[in-house]
Amino acid sequence: MSKHKVMISEKECKLPTVPIGESLFDLQELMQGIAIDMESFATSAGFHLMKEFIDKEVEARAGERHSQATDVNRWGYQRGSVVVGAQRKSIRLQRLRTREGREVPLSSYQAFRRKDPRTEAIYKRLLAGVSCRDYAGTVEAVADGYGISRSVASRGMIEATAKNLKELVERDLSGWEIVVLLIDGIRLADEVMIVAEGVDSFGKKHILGFREGSTENARVCIDLLQDLVKRGLKMDHPMLIVLDGSSALRSAVEEVIEDNAIIQRCQQHKRENVKKYLPQKFHAEVDRKLQAAYAMTSFEHSYDALRLLVRELAHINVSAANSLAEGLEETIAINQLQLPEVLRKSFSTTNLLESPFSNGRRVMRNVKRWQTSEQKHRWTATALLTTEKRFRKIRGYRLMSVLINALRAEVDRRRQTKKVNAA
Repeated sequence: MSKHKVMISEKECKLPTVPIGESLFDLQELMQGIAIDMESFATSAGFHLMKEFIDKEVEARAGERHSQATDVNRWGYQRGSVVVGAQRKSIRLQRLRTREGREVPLSSYQAFRRKDPRTEAIYKRLLAGVSCRDYAGTVEAVADGYGISRSVASRGMIEATAKNLKELVERDLSGWEIVVLLIDGIRLADEVMIVAEGVDSFGKKHILGFREGSTENARVCIDLLQDLVKRGLKMDHPMLIVLDGSSALRSAVEEVIEDNAIIQRCQQHKRENVKKYLPQKFHAEVDRKLQAAYAMTSFEHSYDALRLLVRELAHINVSAANSLAEGLEETIAINQLQLPEVLRKSFSTTNLLESPFSNGRRVMRNVKRWQTSEQKHRWTATALLTTEKRFRKIRGYRLMSVLINALRAEVDRRRQTKKVNAA
């Protein structure tokens, strides 16, 4: 490793060389810092880099874990703290002792725990450079401040995001019983990334995968679903599928999942699509009537209220009326399941995808020039996986068994109806 320009000298710390391409800090945590705000990004970057230095010093002094190659042994942990910017952050610190029982201090920790003017200077450089447009410069500011090669840091960044992509698109899905599948698209420059998110039987959310393409392209949607199946996602049981309303997505679901799928079209997307055909002066009234209809617990009452609104819209704009009428029953499919209100609210729209989409927009908003498709995939994977780390269980997760039983009953009812009609 090159000489450390700040805080620690190479001789003093005796850190081993970090191989080119090795990630110097957890980029997913770094991205999480960006998603929150610039200040927390700088704090996260500095903290993780400090931790990496300390871990490397421990390894240099004591060797690999359980190794007897040195006269220094690991000896439990203690709580400590380091200074990052104006903050003091706690850290779990590995203790070292010689075979004679003498405590071995970590010079890197001793340096990082002091409030040093040079640390403040590095922190300010981070704050000044935090934007995706100058992201490489931001990483280099960390590298410069702590004496790390720029080539190592930048390559580490790329490799870390590539690792995120690999983790997301190749990870095994067979261990999850996905009950609800949500599919929607996030726009990235002139392309759309179609994202699939699942909710398992315990109410926990998972990012399942994504495809570059369009929700209007049935082939892309089919490929996405088939890839999920290939990676182990079980679709041999009744599932609630919440879609943005695209007919291509619907046909893809019918082809891959067949009659196990109860399709719920996103009420929010339908609302926005209808209003696109109407003058602004009608928006508030249409919103009010749609909200009232969607909030009804009875499928029949909701259906009647929506059909009445279709007739009213026909006098204003036929296209708006046709938009509402198209797939109308599927916008209130959730009402047929007779679920508790908290579950109806959770699954009547694709809003559960809004959290990863919002994070993705924040992470990628300052990228001014997308150079390659691979770059888009790497950044999308990083944004989605970072958000997934902060996922909480859905509201009403304790009632997931109610949803599972309702789906089974509805699928059985539809199959019986199909048999009767066929006869």
